[in-house]
Amino acid sequence: MKEQIKLWGIRIIVLLLVLMAGQKWGVPMYKQYFTKKVTSAYIPTTKVKFGQFTVSFHEMGALQAERSVAVNVEINGKLIYLISEGAIVKPGTKLAEVDTSDLQREVLNQQLAYNNTLADVDRANAELDILKKQNETDLAETQAQFDFDKNELTLAKDRLTRKQSLYTDKLVTRSDVDQAEGEVRSKEFTVKKGDATLKLKVEEISNKEAQKSAEVRNIKFRTQMAKRSLDEAQRRVDKAIVTAPAPGMVVLDTDWGPDGRRKLQAGDSVRPQQTILSLPDLTSMQVKIALGEADAPKVQIGLPVLIRLEAVPKRVFHGTVKSMASLATEPSPWERTGNTGKTFEVIIAVKEVEPKTLKPGMTVDAEFIRKSVAKAMYVPLEAIVESGDKIFVYVKNGSGWRKQVVKLGISNDNFVCVTKGLAMTDVVALRDPTKPIDEQNAGATSSGDETSSDKTKPKTAVPIPDSTKK
Repeated sequence: MKEQIKLWGIRIIVLLLVLMAGQKWGVPMYKQYFTKKVTSAYIPTTKVKFGQFTVSFHEMGALQAERSVAVNVEINGKLIYLISEGAIVKPGTKLAEVDTSDLQREVLNQQLAYNNTLADVDRANAELDILKKQNETDLAETQAQFDFDKNELTLAKDRLTRKQSLYTDKLVTRSDVDQAEGEVRSKEFTVKKGDATLKLKVEEISNKEAQKSAEVRNIKFRTQMAKRSLDEAQRRVDKAIVTAPAPGMVVLDTDWGPDGRRKLQAGDSVRPQQTILSLPDLTSMQVKIALGEADAPKVQIGLPVLIRLEAVPKRVFHGTVKSMASLATEPSPWERTGNTGKTFEVIIAVKEVEPKTLKPGMTVDAEFIRKSVAKAMYVPLEAIVESGDKIFVYVKNGSGWRKQVVKLGISNDNFVCVTKGLAMTDVVALRDPTKPIDEQNAGATSSGDETSSDKTKPKTAVPIPDSTKK
């Protein structure tokens, strides 16, 4: 009995060993040598990207000073002072001075004329005050007489009423009543005459005061003209000293002299509005770009721009679109730099202030930032597949793929934002894994071709779940 148990135990152990060996070596060998091989093409993949996403385009331009102020003199005369060329100045720094000996004499004459007109104004105002007071007195007397006559008329009417009552009672005669009626008519005529006299007096006073006021205004106008002439003469004296309107480096202008054309210097005569020097400001720079017609609709005032200098490629400067021409222009032959069509002039204000680095004439690569999302999820355009009215990607799902519907946002030349449907840990295919490589298209492809035969579709080892189907 013991021998049989021992024999069956050995048999069970051998059977277990055979089964374990078959599972470890037999099954893989069978799959390798006896099962039908299923091959699949290489599917490139990428992880979903997350971070700042920008939509931009590039244009070439040139750096220039935002302000290069031309400084002019406003009066004629001889320069008695002129600043040295190359001097670095601040706003308000004295640059030049013109001799004002003749102008000073003119200021004195204009001051005298102005003082005389001020005296005339005081005299005319005093006469107007006296006239107004006299008119007030005359009008008051006329008004008082008119009020007296009206009161007398009222008394006469009262007396007539009493006599008419007495006449009814046979206490007075008819002649007494007639006499009272005559007195009333006389008083009425006097009141009517007084009313006309009062109105005439008011009109006469108004005309006299209006005439005198016009005379005062005329004298005041002459005073204003005299003051204007004085101010103009004084302004020319003040303009004899020319100060810097902006910071910059002095560059003297040239003019013709006895020895030919040369730089201006103290002692030279100047004329009104003559430019004597210029002040380019290197602390405020801008970029000038000739923008093509195709890109013009993409640009608007305030659009941010990244600026890279050809001479300093590792530095990135920042700017914003300051202005854009409303009309297109066609560049002249010597201004064309590859763009032969019409262009719009765009000016970009540079934020940084670095006079030692940013210099006029430097070549600039300007990147216009149309849109920017600080935290965006995005994938390459090659990962997007369109099927009818749906847009989806293929997401890595173990050893296979999952068809995932997505919602897209903004895009640039290489990537597109995904606003819904993906997670940051997802891995997506860069081409449609359901089609052979020779049927692939760059960018978005269509995988919803229901008219194609199932026999032409490649067989896949792992079925692809479709998240679009419920």
